[in-house]
Amino acid sequence: MINGIEKKNISVKELKKDGRYLNAALYMPKTEPGKTYPLVLFLHGAGERGDDLNLVLDFTPGADTFMTNAWQAEHPCFVLAPQCPENQCWVPYVDLLAQSLLEMAAQYPVDICRLYVTGVSMGGAGTWELLTRYPHKIAAAMPICGYAEPFKLRAAKDVPVWAFHAEDDPVVPVTGYYHSPHGAVGVGSRMAMSSLRSSGNRDAHYTEYPAGEMENVYHTHPHGSWTAAYQNKEALEWMFGKTRFDRYEIEFICPGVFYMEDYNNDSMYLVEGKEKALLIDTGLGGGNVRKMAESLTSLPVELAVTHAHIDHLLSGDVFEKYYMSKKDVPLLPRLNDGTGKNFTEKDVIDIKDGDVIDLGGDVKIEVAEVEGHTPGSVVFIDRAHKCMFTGDAFGLWMQVPLARPISEYKAAVLRLKEKLQKPGYTELAFLGGHRRQEGGEDPQDKYVPNSYEKIDDMLTLCDLILEKKIEAKPFPMNFGEPAFISTYKTAYMVFMESVRK
Repeated sequence: MINGIEKKNISVKELKKDGRYLNAALYMPKTEPGKTYPLVLFLHGAGERGDDLNLVLDFTPGADTFMTNAWQAEHPCFVLAPQCPENQCWVPYVDLLAQSLLEMAAQYPVDICRLYVTGVSMGGAGTWELLTRYPHKIAAAMPICGYAEPFKLRAAKDVPVWAFHAEDDPVVPVTGYYHSPHGAVGVGSRMAMSSLRSSGNRDAHYTEYPAGEMENVYHTHPHGSWTAAYQNKEALEWMFGKTRFDRYEIEFICPGVFYMEDYNNDSMYLVEGKEKALLIDTGLGGGNVRKMAESLTSLPVELAVTHAHIDHLLSGDVFEKYYMSKKDVPLLPRLNDGTGKNFTEKDVIDIKDGDVIDLGGDVKIEVAEVEGHTPGSVVFIDRAHKCMFTGDAFGLWMQVPLARPISEYKAAVLRLKEKLQKPGYTELAFLGGHRRQEGGEDPQDKYVPNSYEKIDDMLTLCDLILEKKIEAKPFPMNFGEPAFISTYKTAYMVFMESVRK
């Protein structure tokens, strides 16, 4: 037994990435078929570094907070507690930690929308750093007596955070810059929270214990504010109440254009004209996408969809007008199968290549067909705002249901290229259907934006694949037929052999 926890519920995992290794303890709850469970990542402080995981598991209160019978009875969850090597800190391991969270969600029944992170002291700094670099993966966080780089922290403006620190902490000052003996530099929790709130975070909470409270009430050193924080049932319940399922992250692209992202990395865009606004795609998010769009504009909102897959069309809100190409697409099963999809065919206005959606003023959305990913896939060109909304036309998955032959896709891309070579179609921003997945969504990827250059590279890649003059590596994600991936400069394509024609 370790702190009253049965060892049989804990397994040892080796986390690896780019030559870095961490040993970790994984606590596994009792699970039921068909259910998914939260995962808590616990990052220990400097005193628990080394190669003995018992140091991490014996630290209390810490990871054990979430492993007790009482907590597991109310909130069954996985707990991942890695150990930092001797004389190291968490900052160089943040990419590895982020990758490990994704791997846990792939290997176990972990709810990808409920990944929580908490840590103490050096682990509090690791928690802040993880939020800074991977905010879109974390549902909520509890950093305790840590330190953070305040400028970079603004990236976590959408992540719910509850931080803790003691006013008289002599190890990590509660405010001002702190130069850690472990190499990292940051500010204490009080100033970190100020930075987070100034970035726009309105779910940022902070508990600062008055001088003397740690010693007089909790009978611990003033640095040990985790003793109080992990007894705060309100804060723990608050964290476990957070989910990314209904969370949308919103960015301002330019006057009249907003970018929105849901938990599934589905990108949506709101475009304003003089008379009405157009929501492009809806994603798989569990929130009210129409209400979100209407909160950004005073204009009536209509909907347009780039293609037929459900990650671009899963909304529970019927719009006055809804535009999509119905070419060779089984419409009603897609619209009415599953929670939230309550469109019917009468709500849909068919669009095709060359059509224009007039939003009023000089904002006229041009429709250009680029089928390949699906029949009838389109891009929307907004010359007034210098934007082209590409859906999945260039970030290209051709192993999916409804995928068309590569030769047809190549012909469609050539037509689009000819259009973009005309006057008035230069300097467009390419805004994709999964903007984070343009080669940069996962920790191991590099960001490669969609671009005019990618169109040329994609055309070359089509030829190389069709002529079998490029390597095609096996790809793990498929839909019943083996999938392969080939890359050429800025372009890549995942495809099945049946579309290589």
